[in-house]
Amino acid sequence: MSISVITAATSEPLTTAEVKNFLRVDSSDEDTLIGVLITAARTMAEQYTRRILMTTTIEEFFDGFPDYRNPKDKDILYLSRGPIQSITSVKYVDSLGDEQTVASENYRTDLVSEPARVLSENGWSATKDTVNAVVVRYVCGYSSSSDVPAPIRQAMLLMIGEMYEKRQDSIKQLPTAAEYLMNPYRVWTFA
Repeated sequence: MSISVITAATSEPLTTAEVKNFLRVDSSDEDTLIGVLITAARTMAEQYTRRILMTTTIEEFFDGFPDYRNPKDKDILYLSRGPIQSITSVKYVDSLGDEQTVASENYRTDLVSEPARVLSENGWSATKDTVNAVVVRYVCGYSSSSDVPAPIRQAMLLMIGEMYEKRQDSIKQLPTAAEYLMNPYRVWTFA
């Protein structure tokens, strides 16, 4: 499965003022750099946690509908990002190669679980044997920066502090404290 951003977030979880306060920066000389670091830290946090932090519309691609060994799970499609606000559409390429949209009354959603689930009411249709035959478009992320969990915001501040102070690459991927702060918020998928 892979994802594609359809509508990117229009804001960041941290403001330039919050970051400047954390870094103890008084001038506006490096505001552009700080803005870049905020975006970089958000991207790193999103990749690590598999969460989208600010409201974003994405499409997630699957090579087909699920076919799990456990019969009771065979009609469940697990989505890899969270938190999910809503499902916009479920589309697939049918066996003839035509794109079809699954009517919303033919599936249920569980947007509370992580990972979120889309459950077929009567079984999924057959898809063409091709890559990315199934596409789920959904809106995910937190509605406002104040809704982003404080530990994730703090982890971002630590990452920004590290990037701001060192201004060079280091061997470790994230500051250790940032990892510990974000670990409880990771979305785990097994597909």
